[in-house]
Formats: sequence, structure tokens, C-alpha cells
Amino acid sequence: MHFPNVRLAGIPPNNTSNVVLTYNSIQNSCRHSDINLPGTRSKSTKKTGSTGFTFGPPTEAASAVGTLDMLLVPREQQRGTHADNPPPTSTEDLSKRLEVIIDGALEKIKEIQSDFLNVRTVKEMQIAALQSSNESLLRRCTNLETKVLLLERKDEAHTRELNKLERFSRRNNIRIVGCKANQGEDCLQVARDALGKAGVQDVRIERAHRDGKIISNRDRHILVKLTHYQDKINLLKSSRARLAEEPFFLIEDLTPADLKEKRKHAAQVKALYHQGTRLRFRGGLWRMADGRPYPFPTELPS
Repeated sequence: MHFPNVRLAGIPPNNTSNVVLTYNSIQNSCRHSDINLPGTRSKSTKKTGSTGFTFGPPTEAASAVGTLDMLLVPREQQRGTHADNPPPTSTEDLSKRLEVIIDGALEKIKEIQSDFLNVRTVKEMQIAALQSSNESLLRRCTNLETKVLLLERKDEAHTRELNKLERFSRRNNIRIVGCKANQGEDCLQVARDALGKAGVQDVRIERAHRDGKIISNRDRHILVKLTHYQDKINLLKSSRARLAEEPFFLIEDLTPADLKEKRKHAAQVKALYHQGTRLRFRGGLWRMADGRPYPFPTELPS
């Protein structure tokens, strides 16, 4: 029988002379143990010139093997003393005992390897499950992003359509800005007087009332709904010249979205006016004389 890392050197058959065991066979077995083998080198012992440790009579070698045997036996199975399990007294007994020890060590190594493989298999299955779950989540996120994009486009389309409907509902409206408010005033009569000064007589007014938030030291607009759309066009055309000396003026009743768009390019429209280009705001856009939307330069993101 061949024993790895064990060398019995210079021992004739049935000879009880010194037994030499290599460093690896004994030191590796006891590296993490607090048991001191007989004949092993202590901290104060100098290392010999050979590659192993030399034991004295066979009883010392047998005692070392017995100690190794104890290392491989669980503590709960360790019963009795060395007297119950006497050390071998010959090289044959020593070889058999070493064979048992090595076989036990190999069995423990196989058990550890089997446990490691089982744990590895479980972890690989868990990793595969996590990868599958991650792929599923990625697909769901992609689908949700697509749905969100479609919903955003639909929302923009609905917002545009609602703005058009609101713009149509305000089609016949006009606002009187700067008209001083008085306690108990008749807004319908105030509107008739103001529109008469704008140069259009006999305007048919459906209703008129103050509109907007109440702000101190500031008069609210008078919102006027006319019966005929053409009256509104005539009033807007004539009011600029006719009301130049009056403290109030007339404007269209724009939707919040259209008002935001108008104010967005107000500075550019003013600069273009001084350069000789006149624009009019109609249908939610600044337009040129021929009715086409004016191509404002695209603002670059900051």
C-alpha cells in the first residue's frame, strides 16, 4: 500500500529502529490542532537538516499515529484513553493504522466535496432564477416605457383638441382691460359704453361681467360675450386708433395655452415690429401677413 506524504526510511523488516515520517504527513494533520505530537519540533527546537522529523523508538511513532487517529475521530466518539486503544508496536501495525487514518481523511474530504457541490448547485439555481426574474423585469419595464410614451402622445393630442374646443367656445369673447371698477356697477352698461367708444355702434352683447382674481389696486377685466363674431373683428380693428386716448383697451379672450404661447415670443415680436415685420396672433400662433406661422428660431437646450 502506498501512502502519500508518508515515508518510512531505512527500516528493515521486523526492525524496531527509528521511524522517520515526513513533515507533510504529521505537520499538515496537526497544523490547526492544539495537540503536541511526541517528537515534534517546538518553538525552541532547531530544525534538523533532513526534510522530516525524527522520532525515537517505535512507541513514540505509534503515539504520534494514535494522536492523528484521535484528530479524525469526533469528540463525542472519543472514549477512554490510550490504554483502551494501545498504539501499534510494529511497522505492520503502524502501516495498517496509517491506512485507516488516510482512508478516514479521504472520506471526510469526499463528504466536504459533496457538500460543496450541493451548495454550488443550489447557488447556481438561485442565480439562474434571479437572471430569469431580471429578464422578466426588463421586459416589463420596456413594455411600460412604451405604454407611457403612447400615453404621453395621447395626452398631448387630447390637450391640443381640448385647447381647440376651448378656443372655439371663446370665439365671440372680448376683454376690456383697464376699465375702473365702481361699487354696484352695471357691467353690461359699462361694456356698451366702452364698445361704443371703440367705433362700433349697436353691438349686440349676450352678457358681460368682471373676470379674474381679485388683486388689490388693480381692476379686473370685463369679459364680454358678443352675439356675432364679426362684431368682435370690427371692434379689434378699430379699437387701437379709437381708444388711444382712453384709459382702457380691448384684447381677445385667449385660452391659457394660447396666452402662454403669445407671451413666449413677445420680445421677438416687438423686435420684428421695429424692424418692419408685423405679426398677428391668430389660432394660437404668431402669423405673417399671408397667414402662415412665423418660423421663430428654435431655442437650443441650455
